[in-house]
Amino acid sequence: MRTKFEVFGEPVEIIITSAQTNGCYSVSREHCKPGGGPPPHIHANEDEAFSVISGRFEIFNGESWTEIPPNGLVLGPRGHVHTFRNCGDVDGVIQFVCSGNRFDTFLEGLSAFTMPHDLQAMIDYSVGFGITYPTLPPPTAR
Repeated sequence: MRTKFEVFGEPVEIIITSAQTNGCYSVSREHCKPGGGPPPHIHANEDEAFSVISGRFEIFNGESWTEIPPNGLVLGPRGHVHTFRNCGDVDGVIQFVCSGNRFDTFLEGLSAFTMPHDLQAMIDYSVGFGITYPTLPPPTAR
């Protein structure tokens, strides 16, 4: 498994793979420019917990944005819309712990897609991992 790649044009590093935890969880970090972060999404299978390594980030819970406090930990529970973004004016790093044994594999595969060119392919790939994007087009019918 590769542990360094780009997702949505931003560097991601897998710090602890799910294989290292016997499939219990993985730990990753994403480096984001101001305003950067993934589109709102829903996980069917994983819970995520976010903490800020550097910079300023906020979390979206499907209704509103809330800044993640220094030394704070914020949950993005499965089945609920969530995302994060760099709300500061300098580059930042956010860490996320994700339950289960497939999210690191999902991220590595997601790195093959270039936005916006591969948008529909990325959506279709994601649904295979139980991840959907309520603000993007629906997956292609199978």
